[in-house]
Amino acid sequence: MLEAVTRRFGAQVEVRWHAYELRPSPVPLRDPDSDYISEHWQNRVLPMAAERGLTMRVPRRALRSRPALQATLFARGQDHAQFEEFHSRVFRARFADDADISDLAVLGEIGRAAGLGSDALADAVKSGAHLEELETDLALAQAIGINGVPAALVGPDTTDFAAFAGDAEPVIGAVPEEWMAGAVERALSGDRSHARLRRRFRDGE
Repeated sequence: MLEAVTRRFGAQVEVRWHAYELRPSPVPLRDPDSDYISEHWQNRVLPMAAERGLTMRVPRRALRSRPALQATLFARGQDHAQFEEFHSRVFRARFADDADISDLAVLGEIGRAAGLGSDALADAVKSGAHLEELETDLALAQAIGINGVPAALVGPDTTDFAAFAGDAEPVIGAVPEEWMAGAVERALSGDRSHARLRRRFRDGE
C-alpha cells in the first residue's frame, strides 16, 4: 500500500519508518497451531492478501522480532535504496517464505541480497549497536498511542516531530490504498477534517 501511495504522490510524500515490537519479551508468543492464528489468517489475512495480489503463508514459527528490527535499524543508517530493499526482503522472508528472521544467519543473507555487508549487519545486531535507537522508537510508539501494526501517522512535513505526532492523522490497520491516499491528500491540502479522529485516537476511545 505504501509503495502504491508513494508512486502516486511522488516527491510530495516522504515515508519515515520506525520500529515497533508487537510482542516484546516476556509477552508470550502466539501458538502458530492455535485456533486464533488459523481463523485470523484463513478468514482475514489471506483473503486480504489475495485481493491485493500479495503472496503470504500462514506462519509456522512464533518469532521475536527484535533481531530483525535491529538489523533494519542498521540498514536505515546505510544507503536509502539498500534500506528499502532490505526492509522489503525482510517482510517477504517472514510472510511469504516463513523464514526465521530472528536468526542472524538468515538476516545476514537478506542483508547480502540487499547489498549490505552481511558480517557488518550481524555484528551490529550481536553488539546491540542499535538498541538505543530501538528503545527510542518503542518509547515513541507508546507515547503517541500506537499499540498495534500496521500503523501510520500522516501529516505536513515539519522538523518538530512532537508537533507532527500530536496533530497528524492516524491511519491504523491494513486499510485500502484509497484510505491512505485520502489522508495524504488531506495533509497536502491543509484539510483539518481529521481532527476529531485524531482526538479519539489520542484519548484511546
